[in-house]
Amino acid sequence: MAAILMVVFAAACGGERLADTASLEAPAESADAGRETDQSDEAIGGSGEDGGLPLPQLVDRKIIRTARLELGVENVSAAVAEVEDIAVAAGGWVSASNVFIDEPSKPDEGDGGTPRRTETATVTIRVPAEAYRSVVGQLRGMAEELKSESSEASEVTEEYTDLQARLRNEKATEAQLLELLTKAETIPDILTVQDKVSQVRLEIERVQGRINVLDSLTNMATITVELAAFVPQEPGGEQGWAANAWGVAWEGSQTAAVVLGSVAIVGGVVLAWLAVPALVIAVIWWWLAKTLSRPRQPPRGEPGGTGTPA
Repeated sequence: MAAILMVVFAAACGGERLADTASLEAPAESADAGRETDQSDEAIGGSGEDGGLPLPQLVDRKIIRTARLELGVENVSAAVAEVEDIAVAAGGWVSASNVFIDEPSKPDEGDGGTPRRTETATVTIRVPAEAYRSVVGQLRGMAEELKSESSEASEVTEEYTDLQARLRNEKATEAQLLELLTKAETIPDILTVQDKVSQVRLEIERVQGRINVLDSLTNMATITVELAAFVPQEPGGEQGWAANAWGVAWEGSQTAAVVLGSVAIVGGVVLAWLAVPALVIAVIWWWLAKTLSRPRQPPRGEPGGTGTPA
């Protein structure tokens, strides 16, 4: 049992040394390749500025390219189909597509009372990295207006190289453990080696999965296109100023009409409530005035009275 455990430990350590050796040998190989390239350039007659020949690319660089374009188009639905055609023609596909339709409840006065429908869309496509520039150029050409454009390139060469070294290390460790498994005789030894093999296999799958993701991201560029209806601007500054002034005046007159109408309505309601008390007060005033205006008659027995003499 102790011997088996020592061998398992040695296999693990040996795998780590393989990774270290691979990482140490990589720069040396690159340096040798660089010296060979320099020698070949000198044999040709120089490179770069001297000989006019570019230096060869020694390392397969891994770059993730993404771009986002905001385009103004005449017809959003037709533009969505055109973006898909461009992606398919370049050897790619549409990974996501969303179309949004906004129909306001308030009608547009300029369209005869018909609500204006607003349509926008967002389309994400994946195209081969070598066709990235060509596809972006085609997308620019289909737009009536290029509102915005942004692009990003992220290099993952170092991470990719490290993952490959780790993958070689784990596979070498797995091979040693599988060979050791054939020599194990007791059940505890077999279970110990199998457990170690499972751990190494899990790490291999994890590293391989990340390598596959990087391959997909670097081999296929991602482009997101935002589409909106293009609204041409009116030519001439004077006409636009006059239209804006007319709009402001019209809105101001509507506001004033609303205020005056509200005042008139409130005044009518107040007068209606005051009409009844005013009528009662008028009747009382008329009765008092009539009563006080009558002539006073003298009592009987007084001169001028109507009584009989004594």
